[in-house]
Amino acid sequence: MPEHVIGYDLARGLHIIAVIAWISGLLMLPRFYAYITASQPGGELEAAMLKAARSLRMIILTPALIVAWAFGLFLFATYIAGDWSRPLPEVFATVPHWFWAKLLLVLGLSGYHGYLSAEGRRIAKGERRRSERFWRLMSEVPFLVAIAAVLLATLEP
Repeated sequence: MPEHVIGYDLARGLHIIAVIAWISGLLMLPRFYAYITASQPGGELEAAMLKAARSLRMIILTPALIVAWAFGLFLFATYIAGDWSRPLPEVFATVPHWFWAKLLLVLGLSGYHGYLSAEGRRIAKGERRRSERFWRLMSEVPFLVAIAAVLLATLEP
């Protein structure tokens, strides 16, 4: 029987794939909201975009978020696994500062994901609280955050 069910490299690869799917969905969803906001209420475009936005949230975004977090936590646990004999505060004190900055960015993206989901439910009810321009600008946010998170993880400053 193998020592581990899943290896570190496989977990890292699956984490990266999930993050790519998650960020891609976060880039697309505000654009769908922009199209809905610009469309005629009750029209065909609105109906098609509402369906597409819901499918994106349910089929891609939410599963990708869960998988990215699950493998990210696994990778973190693997990273500090050798230190469990020490007191927990000492273990966390050895975690590099860049990791905590990346974690803050990921928590922010998770909150942004929740915000987009809540707004999607409001839009589906016919509430159009934001402008098309707002949604187009918001579609850039995940890309900027992803740049910072990836650079933190790869450069480990």
